[in-house]
Amino acid sequence: MSTDIKDSPSGGQLQTPTDPSTGAPELAAAVDELLDQLQHKFDGVSTEIFGKLDDMTRRLDELEASLSEVQENAGTSKA
Repeated sequence: MSTDIKDSPSGGQLQTPTDPSTGAPELAAAVDELLDQLQHKFDGVSTEIFGKLDDMTRRLDELEASLSEVQENAGTSKA
């Protein structure tokens, strides 16, 4: 029976997960990239939400002004 380390599917030897120097830089780079992507998506969603809130505020202000105008017109036409 052989005790050799088996080759990975990519042709290289498998690295032991207990050796801290084997993948730490690559893992850190991958985590940093993922965090950057998440931050970018969060910024985009935040911008979109604030834009929609601003639009909703504008529309509500227009609706309020329109209702005030209708009430004023209804009050003057009854008198």
